[in-house]
Amino acid sequence: MKKEAKHELLLILVLFGTLFLASVDNQLLIPLLPTLASELSKTMAQMGWLFSIYALSAAVFNLFFGPLTDRYGRVPFLRFGLLLFLGSALLTAQSKTYSDLLWLRAGTGLSAGLLSTCTASFIGDYFPYEQRGRIMGFVLSSYFAALIFGVPLSSLIAQNWGWRTVFLLSSAIAGILFAGSWLFVPLGSRRQRRTLGQVWNSYSMLTRNRTTGSALLVSACVSGGTLAFLTFISGYLNDEFGLDAVAISAVFLIAGLAAVLASPVSGLLSDRWTKRKVFLLSNTILALPLLLLVRFEWGVFLFITLFLISLLIAFRQTSLQTLQTQLISFERRGSFLALRNCSSQLGISGSVFLAGILYSEQGYAAVTCLAAVLTVIGSLLLFFLISEPEGDKEAEQKIGSDQNEP
Repeated sequence: MKKEAKHELLLILVLFGTLFLASVDNQLLIPLLPTLASELSKTMAQMGWLFSIYALSAAVFNLFFGPLTDRYGRVPFLRFGLLLFLGSALLTAQSKTYSDLLWLRAGTGLSAGLLSTCTASFIGDYFPYEQRGRIMGFVLSSYFAALIFGVPLSSLIAQNWGWRTVFLLSSAIAGILFAGSWLFVPLGSRRQRRTLGQVWNSYSMLTRNRTTGSALLVSACVSGGTLAFLTFISGYLNDEFGLDAVAISAVFLIAGLAAVLASPVSGLLSDRWTKRKVFLLSNTILALPLLLLVRFEWGVFLFITLFLISLLIAFRQTSLQTLQTQLISFERRGSFLALRNCSSQLGISGSVFLAGILYSEQGYAAVTCLAAVLTVIGSLLLFFLISEPEGDKEAEQKIGSDQNEP
């Protein structure tokens, strides 16, 4: 293998690992929620607040950091996010009460949101749009690899050595990735020449523009629907079928396997068929298995449905994120993706809060209906309001005339 190709592979692995770490952190509490709810004497709805405040923190602070990554570069903030994650994980391992856990999850949400923004922005900067789908597909497969390896492994560690050990291990992984970011992730040669005030004004332009404004709403819908479905599935499986945390994590392993296989394939198909087509097809079909999930008893049909849901989520997520990296030029990409992540996290925060109420009062079927409705709204918004972006050259030529920055 040539030196350049080997270095690029190591770069991609660092990006994969960074997003994997953030994804595991976001998901590892899902199979543990029934156990933690019992230990802390809290309801499932109250445990759902851990996800809401995590998402809300990521949303708010993404707005602050996004323009700074445009001004000073992605990589310094990627490294800062890894250090912040390391410290938050160490403190979480020492937490004693629900209140401690709640506020520390907010701190970890800040760092995880920053890592997500910097990773996606860097891929958009470093790889051409025509080939970006396959890279994004591989890196985003880390989100679903977390379901296969991270969540089950975390459950086993928590069962044998306590849930705090999981966060100690997360902090160690963050340290390794921090070292890898210094060795293999280049700083990049391009920097903003505009003032910070001009960069911050980008938010106004991005929300007013029909295409980027619509993309923010799509992200809120699809992310909100996904996390509403995922957050309370452990409670449903525990209440309905009596599954413990390890058994629930096995369900996540099956679902994650489908998604890990699908994500790179989605990237390749997105490069060939266009990102927009792949998203619309997979996201629209997704509503059906979401509605059917609660109709099945424990057994093969339930597993097939979960497998199909994970497959479709992976297809739509890879195509959507790749498309969104091209809706805006390099100069505003960090701001837009931060705003996109903010919209996603606000969608998650609101939908999980509402899903907690629905789960307590109506059951999990109401939660899956909410997820299906949000999914369909996402498809309608993208179909009517967002076109397939142009390639790199055309996008750079058009940005000044179409986006109308004050």
